[in-house]
Amino acid sequence: MTKLDRFLVYAEGHRLPLCVAAVVMVAAIAWVDWLLPTVSIGYLYLVPVLLSAAALNGVQIVIMAVLCGFLREAFDPLEWAPGATGRIVVGTACFAMTGFFVAELNQRRRLLTEHLAEREEQMRMRRHAEMQVRVLIETTPLAILMLDDSGRVELANESARQLLGFEDGELSGEQVQAYLPILYRILKTHRAGSNLRTNVECKGVRRTGEVFLAHVWLSTYSIAGGQGLAAVVWDSSENLRDREGAGVDSMMATSRVLIGAISHEIRNLASAATAAHAMLGEQAPLAENEQYRVLGTLIQGLEKIATSGLHASSGRETGTADLGTVLDEARVVIEPSLREAGISVTWDVSENLPLVQADHHSLLQVFVNLARNCRQALEDAALREVRICTAVESDLVQVRFCDSGPGVAHPEELFRPFQSGAHSVGLGLYISRAILRSHGGGLRYEPQASGSCFTVELWPVENAVEV
Repeated sequence: MTKLDRFLVYAEGHRLPLCVAAVVMVAAIAWVDWLLPTVSIGYLYLVPVLLSAAALNGVQIVIMAVLCGFLREAFDPLEWAPGATGRIVVGTACFAMTGFFVAELNQRRRLLTEHLAEREEQMRMRRHAEMQVRVLIETTPLAILMLDDSGRVELANESARQLLGFEDGELSGEQVQAYLPILYRILKTHRAGSNLRTNVECKGVRRTGEVFLAHVWLSTYSIAGGQGLAAVVWDSSENLRDREGAGVDSMMATSRVLIGAISHEIRNLASAATAAHAMLGEQAPLAENEQYRVLGTLIQGLEKIATSGLHASSGRETGTADLGTVLDEARVVIEPSLREAGISVTWDVSENLPLVQADHHSLLQVFVNLARNCRQALEDAALREVRICTAVESDLVQVRFCDSGPGVAHPEELFRPFQSGAHSVGLGLYISRAILRSHGGGLRYEPQASGSCFTVELWPVENAVEV
């Protein structure tokens, strides 16, 4: 900052002292001019005008100029010689223009200072934003890549270098085709001029040759001479393993429940057949019959198979599930398909639902199956509504799936497997009830004046029962 800038800044904050100093200076010049009648020192009035102009407005500058012009002429050696009025006007005009020049200079300086301060603030904010973006890019666990129109890496963060095995090397300048071939293909096949935004799952290859599953969010953008591509990459291999592992575990758990339920039915039939076989064996001619003995052996074999199935299905641990979380996941899964089918869905779910005695994935399967049944029941209905609600009754947590469909004509046949006319193989409700019963809960049908309602019953963990 120059001395003039410092003076102008001082003048803005100290107007009164500056004006007083200017008046005192005018008085001193007038007194000296009066003491020296033969010497013209009128030009010195420019000093107080210049000094005060930085602190005065337009009218005040004119008043100061008139005062200085009059005093200059009053104590001039020529005194009031002819043409004095003209000289006063000219002197006043000169003083005024000098003052306006200084005032305008101060105004321009103020505007320039404000502009520079605003620009500095914008630059500071930009540097701060760039630093935040840089920190975000470098610290995010997601790999970020930017490619030029030839498919070479222009920018890569630390996660990208780690993902592709470049911890000790420079990834910039490498051809992405060797590591994420789909990015190169999209860059070369996508039509220039239109930006693409999508996500894909594809194969990725590390520098060491290790293959991984990559989930990629990408977008193209226009650059000089072609188009570039920005990609955010996530190694979803572990997620795939967890997902498949959870799928296998869920399938095995459901299979054990199904085996147990069918084995139970087979054992009941085998027990009845054993009783009938024993009653028939009391008759002497049949007791000696070879085919009768073979039939008895077959019935005993079926009973052993059923007993083995029951033992296999009982070899599991009772799980604990967060009912609120399961219902949230069920909402994400089933609500879009119901709305696409033109079905309105109402969720009346209580807050702070307790932990329940159930397997998380199996319970989610039950809810999804009940929602599918509601959708099938409403295919030809005029009013298409589904209501899902929760309640706690008699120490049990109940989840109801109610629809506005035509209802169930034969409720007594609902939970029988392999029903004729059922969708798929007719095992949905049968397996769902078997899953819930394996955790001490249940599934029942509640008759309604219109529509149908299925109620899932679960035990809270604090009231858990032995299964």
